[in-house]
Amino acid sequence: MSLQDAATREGIISRINQLTPENQAAWGHMNVNQMLCHVTDQLRVSLGELGQPEKNAGLMGRTLIKFLVLYVIPIPKNVPTSPKVDQMKDGTPPTDFESDRKTLFAYLEKFVLTPEDFAWTPHFKFGALSKKEWAILANKHLDHHLKQFGV
Repeated sequence: MSLQDAATREGIISRINQLTPENQAAWGHMNVNQMLCHVTDQLRVSLGELGQPEKNAGLMGRTLIKFLVLYVIPIPKNVPTSPKVDQMKDGTPPTDFESDRKTLFAYLEKFVLTPEDFAWTPHFKFGALSKKEWAILANKHLDHHLKQFGV
């Protein structure tokens, strides 16, 4: 499933709309506002708005692990993330719930409207990703965190 698929994207948007400021995480340390900023930051990374990855992806990350995460396994719980998308470190700080949600919606639209031949930013663990691969990863990432908050 991919954010490029309209039905998949509408399902994600519907689930985001079910979130409230009171949603509690089933695992991890983020609150719901931090999660909204975190998943938005991932889209900003793909679009090159947060710079290049801070470390180079190793051979295993660029090959086997990338394939497994994109096409086989769900994103595991409590996997460390890049500091630039970690709201406890360098990630975008939350403002208020509705503003953060609107920003996420705006970036979902921006992501979808960005052309295939755009210079997509490499992923810090998986290296170069096409729009198709970023769209699969972003969908899985959103699904992972929406499940974390019960929607």
